[in-house]
Amino acid sequence: MKLSLQSYKEFSLLIVPPYTRIKRPLEVIIQNISCATNTPTIEENKRWIANLTKEGITCLEEMRRAGIPMGLLRVGTAAKKAGYIVNILDAVFEGWDQQHHAFTSSEGSKMISYGLTEDKILRKIRSFNPHVVGISIDYTHQWGNARMVADLVKGWNEKTVVVMGGTHAHGLPGDVLMDSPSDYVVLGQADRTFVELLDAITHRTGNEVQKVRGIAYRKTNKVFQSPRMPFLSNIDEIAIPDISLINPQLYSGRFHSAGERVNPKGYLLYGFTSIGCNTNCTFCAIPPVQGPWVSMREQKFDEYLKYITQWGVTELLVEDDHLLHDPNWAMTVFRKLKEYKLPWIEEGGLGLFSLIALLPEVSEEFITTSTLRPSVFQKTLQAKRKGTTSENLIRAMAESGCYGAYLAVESANEDSLATSHKPKLNAQEELTTKIVSLLRAHGINTTCGLMLGFINPDGETYVEPKESISRTIAYGQRLKNAGASFINPFIFTPLPGAPHFENLRKYVHSNTDECFSHEFGTIDAPNGEWTRDELSLMRLRSLIMTEGLEGYRRMVKYGTWPVDNQRSNGA
Repeated sequence: MKLSLQSYKEFSLLIVPPYTRIKRPLEVIIQNISCATNTPTIEENKRWIANLTKEGITCLEEMRRAGIPMGLLRVGTAAKKAGYIVNILDAVFEGWDQQHHAFTSSEGSKMISYGLTEDKILRKIRSFNPHVVGISIDYTHQWGNARMVADLVKGWNEKTVVVMGGTHAHGLPGDVLMDSPSDYVVLGQADRTFVELLDAITHRTGNEVQKVRGIAYRKTNKVFQSPRMPFLSNIDEIAIPDISLINPQLYSGRFHSAGERVNPKGYLLYGFTSIGCNTNCTFCAIPPVQGPWVSMREQKFDEYLKYITQWGVTELLVEDDHLLHDPNWAMTVFRKLKEYKLPWIEEGGLGLFSLIALLPEVSEEFITTSTLRPSVFQKTLQAKRKGTTSENLIRAMAESGCYGAYLAVESANEDSLATSHKPKLNAQEELTTKIVSLLRAHGINTTCGLMLGFINPDGETYVEPKESISRTIAYGQRLKNAGASFINPFIFTPLPGAPHFENLRKYVHSNTDECFSHEFGTIDAPNGEWTRDELSLMRLRSLIMTEGLEGYRRMVKYGTWPVDNQRSNGA
């Protein structure tokens, strides 16, 4: 499908579809657990659920969460630089308070939609009158909403080209193309690929669409993929987003996806200083989608900070995939943020194993034997040999204006970490407690992220026992006592595109509305150890044990971590 050359200047609309969140009645959960085998705690669970019901909690609820669409902002900036007129429609945030019951699943869960309604989205599409519509689908759980938007576009004008991108589309391009009227899927990093695709669609270049690197497309009911676009080795070209493509006011309320703002004046912006990751955990889709770790140059980061502060940005949420991969770069980031006096919060996930490795008492031998891939620690050990410690790194973070961080703890169980190809340092409780205490002592609110219910099909399939899951939950409670602001027990969730996804597909429930949320179980343990509803209930118990009923209610109400800000507003 091609467009005329003269039309290429004004034509593309990039859309974040509305989201849905799950409300699963506790009575449905307990009924399913009662029908399962190997559930010796069923009576205890029944009593506990009865007590929750008395307190007015009758459903396990998914949080209402979202952020600035960084992927679309990158793609839109690249297309605009190439001469195209681009608009971004964030249907989630433009209709943030427009919640309604969308439907009840066949399994009894209520699906609550938040964001613009279909009618309002269609009116927006008509008003923009785009020739090409790009739809972001990062989360498999939201696939039905992305497909709905594609249907709306094609129902309005079947000649409009529909392009899907994001983690889900990258991991399952065939499913996307065969289960929706999409014309193309952009694979991996879309910054260059999307522009090449636009150039081919509009005849701007002589390149045939099939020769565009990094796409999948459907032809005669078959799916074809072109050769991959190489990963970016220099991210300076994508470092500075065109903020005019979004309405920053939409994202600058009192709460953000990682807590509560400390500076309510001015704009909050989500950003990054590096992309990609070299750790290559089997459950993570970041390396296949974004590639290995690469940072901006310091000069470009300075230009970025100057640009965003001129725009009125007064607070930054940093979403690097692995900020601490290179402690020397992290120190550069902290120094520049301090210079611009920008309070900031880290949400991409600090590598706990990197901070543990920088503790003076931890030997290099202990570090390198904690993983099958010692190269993960190459830059960390280089910094350690030059005198960098976890304490001076954390101090520099705090002095630069950092008031919160997401610490990727993940598990108390070495087997769960090792079979995921993740360093086992995270399971060293004494060392982890020291890191949490250091963060607390320097005034940084810390959310400790846990993961429950590992399944790793690397050779003989590893299924995390309930006893081990309980150990991780207890680990989180002790970290809370050590100074963590919040313990976030996510559930192990297979991600399309992650290294082990294909080996897990046979266990996964096909209902994408009901599953694929990190707050709800997606897989019943292959060995019968637990069901996905049991896992969901264990997560709920963990939340209430560490945060109390009011903390849980606050999470659901505001869609963010119930952290106790240690700094006063305006800090």
